[in-house]
Amino acid sequence: MSISTTRCDPLSMKRFGVIGHPARHSLSPLLHGEAYRHLRLDCSYEAFDVLPEKLTAAVQEFRKNGFAGLNVTLPHKEAVMRLVDFMTDEARSVGAVNTMMFTEDGIGGENTDVHGFAASVEHVRQAIDGHLVLLLGAGGSSRAVFYALLSRFRPSEVIVANRSLSRARELVEHFRGAAGTTQRGACSLDPREFDAAMRRANLIVNCTSAGLFPAVDECPVHSGTVFRPDQIVMDLIYTPLQTKLLHLAARSGARTISGLEMFIHQGARSFQIWLGQEMPIETVRPLILNALQSQQH
Repeated sequence: MSISTTRCDPLSMKRFGVIGHPARHSLSPLLHGEAYRHLRLDCSYEAFDVLPEKLTAAVQEFRKNGFAGLNVTLPHKEAVMRLVDFMTDEARSVGAVNTMMFTEDGIGGENTDVHGFAASVEHVRQAIDGHLVLLLGAGGSSRAVFYALLSRFRPSEVIVANRSLSRARELVEHFRGAAGTTQRGACSLDPREFDAAMRRANLIVNCTSAGLFPAVDECPVHSGTVFRPDQIVMDLIYTPLQTKLLHLAARSGARTISGLEMFIHQGARSFQIWLGQEMPIETVRPLILNALQSQQH
């Protein structure tokens, strides 16, 4: 199903927020707050730390207090599915909700990570359609990326590489009915098997937390990995902006895409769903970039 958008009523403040545990580190309040200021919208956006055992009561409290919508981050993306009254096909297929809408018809759920990833790689579509894409990791983020690839692009093959081969196979099997002509495969991190997939891939996407601040020395591939100059490597992590994976890829001459793009585009989709208008992405991107660079110094 599709969720309709409604334009923000300028006569009454609309309240939004992000819930997670922890949530204090989120840059979503800055992203949305700057957009509100630029467009002169009477809206607010805050970050709220919600313990897993308090999730149900917290969602009801937000609704009672007149919130119009919430973004949802770890570890609540799957748990909130049971708290919504309706959700999009994308959220149901991915198995996670990261955007909630409080409407007269009830609580709606959406997964904007699908849009966020698709928008981030649209400019390299020619490297995806008809080619192999390698996903590193078999968690929730990988599931959203897999769905985006199958629903928005035409890759010839998608391979999921994961430490647990059984989990990778489960993810591949989950999308059996949606794959169409796209071949699907799973591989372990055994160097012979993994390196063979790496060499064939046109787009490589890290969907794991390896390299996320503060563990910036971690990397989902071994340090001796050499990328092809015509490969594209994307990391969903945006703290730090250049992960060890992206550093290795850039050193080989490969093209890199930071997770900052997905963060901004998924936030922009939430903004559009809630307020019925486009987020001024080119205005807010430099502000988010500056905030991230300041955090790293």
